[in-house]
Amino acid sequence: YFEKLSIYCDRYAEQIPVTFCLVSIGHTEPMWNQFVNLPWPDRLMFLISSSVYGSDQQGRLLRRTLMRYVNLTSLLIFRSVSTAVYKRFPTMDHVVEAGSVADIRTSQILLKITYSYS
Repeated sequence: YFEKLSIYCDRYAEQIPVTFCLVSIGHTEPMWNQFVNLPWPDRLMFLISSSVYGSDQQGRLLRRTLMRYVNLTSLLIFRSVSTAVYKRFPTMDHVVEAGSVADIRTSQILLKITYSYS
């Protein structure tokens, strides 16, 4: 199998220049770094669930509220990086209408915030 792969690569090595491969790697690396540095809510969820104690109503509500804020923060970050998410939520009104914000005070604060994307 390795010999067939070597022959295949040797056959097409002259068609694709090495500089093209190196340049394409150089362009994808910043995008990959951006993807790797995005926050993942599940890691923070594990930290919150292990740090916030209580099996009663108050502990459960606190964990749920913290995770809602984490999800809202992730939504705002993805909104600033992804055009698909930005098209789905072009304004903060759309975020509030979608139900991503359950607290009325938080939604009022978010509606006052203006974002400038350049």
